[in-house]
Parts: sequence; structure tokens; C-alpha cells
Amino acid sequence: MTKAVLSMSLLCGLLSAQSPKTQAILMSIGANSKQMVAYQWKQKITVYRHGNPSAPIIEEIRFDITGQPQRITLAKPEEKRMGPLRARKAAEIKEDVQDVMQLARRYSSPQQVADAIRRGEIWEGQGALRVQSRSVVIPLDELTIAVNGSTYLPARMDVKTQYEGAPITIAIDYDHLASGPSMMSRMTVQIPKDGIVVNVESFDFVRLAGSAAP
Repeated sequence: MTKAVLSMSLLCGLLSAQSPKTQAILMSIGANSKQMVAYQWKQKITVYRHGNPSAPIIEEIRFDITGQPQRITLAKPEEKRMGPLRARKAAEIKEDVQDVMQLARRYSSPQQVADAIRRGEIWEGQGALRVQSRSVVIPLDELTIAVNGSTYLPARMDVKTQYEGAPITIAIDYDHLASGPSMMSRMTVQIPKDGIVVNVESFDFVRLAGSAAP
């Protein structure tokens, strides 16, 4: 079993102890993650510090033969010349942002979303489902997942978590591709201690030639 694609046999073992709604959501996530590996897409990552945006980073994402997402940088800001003190501070902030974004990507992975749903509490109303879960990636984190009542796939996820003891928040929106899977369309990560907001936008989804039909 790869980390990127949920194993259907593992899911079946986990479903036996779950409610019918939880089972339906987990099965939909498993089927959706299998469709995702047939696609590549781009992401634009813009870092705002105290409201000032940096030049965006553009990355291309596709899955390798083991099902792992691979990121290729297509464009990134030029390194600015600055004094040693400012350079050191900039390097520290850059490292913080990279670490926080790695954490954010853990929350957005299909496995982690499924884990949050398995251990969470589900509420239903007005054609939608809501899942609340805690301590999924790190102790005392909090996830709220809005699930589409028709497709049983996540529509939005809001996360309250921490990095080095300081709070951060993550908001993720999902959109359904025409005749394709549901994919993360937007992510907003806020790092209040550094005055940083990171916006991630996904675009240019392409089904790879030769991919088997789901």
C-alpha cells in the first residue's frame, strides 16, 4: 500500500466498527484518492508577511510509481541581497514557513483526512455532514471537516494546530473536477507569531495520457 492511495483492503477492515455515514465517507475518500494519482497539476504559493506579498512560487505536482506526490519547482522568487542580520532572520522565517507547510500537507493527505473522520464525531443537517476530530496529527489539534452530503467527500477543512508551541490555522477548500476526482483547490495557512499568511492555489489539472480509467 502506498502512502498516497488508501488501501481498499485496509479500509474494509476499518469500516467494520464504523457507523454507516463514516463508512460511506471513508469509501468515497478511498475511491477518490485512487482517481487523484492519474492527474498532475500546478500550485501557486504566495507568502504574505505583514500583508506584503512575495513573488509566488509555482510548482508542478504529480504522483510517482509508488503513489508518492512529487513536487517540481517551475518558478521561484530571486534571492534578495541583504545584510547578514536580515539574511539570518529571513532564513529563519523561510525555514519556519517550509516546516509549517510540510505540516499543512500532512493534514491535507487523504490518509490523514480519513484518520480524522474515523476518530471524529459526525453531525448531519441541511444536506451536509460535519466531522469534528482532535489530536489527529499532534496532541490537542482540532479539525472541522465539512462533507458534501451527496458525494460524501470533504468540501472544506479547518484546522487549529501548533508549530513550536505557537498556534497556526489551516483552511482547505476542495472542488470537484469535471468527470474527475475532488481535489484541493485552495489552502490558507496563517502563522500569527511571524505575521505570515501563505496562500496556495491549485490550477491546470491535467489527466495524464495512458492513465487507466478509474
